[in-house]
Amino acid sequence: MIRTALTLVAAGGLLACATAGDELDGSDPDVPTTFEEFAAQTYRETWDGGLYIVNGDTPILDEKALREFWDELQNRRLIVNTSGGLDTRWNDTQKLNLTYCVNNNFAGNKAAIVEALRQATDLGWETMANVNFVYVPAQDASCTASNPNVVFNVRQVSGQPYLARAFFPNNPRSAREVLVDTSSFSPGGWPVRNILAHELGHALGFRHEHTRPESGTCFEDTAWRPLTPYDSASVMHYPQCNGSSNDLDFTTRDAQGAAALYGAPGGNPPPPPPPPPTGEQTATQSGTLARGANAGAGPYAVRAGTLFTAAITGTGDADLYVRFGAAPTTRRFDCRPYLSSATETCTVTVPAGQSQAYVMVNGYTASTYTLNVRWTAP
Repeated sequence: MIRTALTLVAAGGLLACATAGDELDGSDPDVPTTFEEFAAQTYRETWDGGLYIVNGDTPILDEKALREFWDELQNRRLIVNTSGGLDTRWNDTQKLNLTYCVNNNFAGNKAAIVEALRQATDLGWETMANVNFVYVPAQDASCTASNPNVVFNVRQVSGQPYLARAFFPNNPRSAREVLVDTSSFSPGGWPVRNILAHELGHALGFRHEHTRPESGTCFEDTAWRPLTPYDSASVMHYPQCNGSSNDLDFTTRDAQGAAALYGAPGGNPPPPPPPPPTGEQTATQSGTLARGANAGAGPYAVRAGTLFTAAITGTGDADLYVRFGAAPTTRRFDCRPYLSSATETCTVTVPAGQSQAYVMVNGYTASTYTLNVRWTAP
């Protein structure tokens, strides 16, 4: 969420991308002519490992991801083919166990943040969609981005240009943090529960509503799929971007969209147990890649509704791609972690109607890799 001169507001959505540092009046600044200028103008969090921030509160992992983001701004084209592929969302197992901890650095604000999180989750998103956020206080003493015992952590920061920022479901654990600036607790601002409702909307995969053309301003990109008609009052809509609500609260269409993506609250039973071991398959492949070269694997005969996992380890910077129904490319894929290393994992639920999975490993730099694939055969 970004700050305005008059009020405090928020930001986020389905795999977001946009100009560096939104104008507070919602106007679109010119994109710099070189990546170096763009990177120099993009805010980066000041601590070791801090992320780049665009669209007010949308994190970009590192310079590699920022360069791709800048390229897309220049070209104004899609990053992922969402019309026939997967949305950026939690799979049917993950969505029911979204565990989190709250760092003790909130000190005197901790009780307030814990209650605000409860209102944004138990009394918020969980009443509209079949998702389940689980607070794990036993992890609060070690509540950082390196804690593998929770899906994400919540911690307090200060002096940032945003009120809060979150992450998207496809981000690696090291980037799955909800950071809340101390300014969020200032008297006269938005209720902290509403700020967190917006940010946890990002954590569920929802984009800024104002990137849609109906808003008429604050365009970010076209990497999204509509779930409902345009909603200018949405919890995911910046009020200053021609929004029609100033309270940053949930709307009926927010509830409809959340249910469209994750199912109605309690509408789906817990996922069935894994299929018998006789249906489980594994495969391994190793290789060496020059910069810009790639290697394919598959197709693998898969069963809809089961988990498909592909993981790579190696040297250099190799990128993992997974796609159902056709071989992936660097522009068309259903999963791509896109980290600055050769250690990446994709775990996705096979969509209904899909029976084949394909994998590709691309050499972002000269690389070696070992690919391990695990799936359930029909």
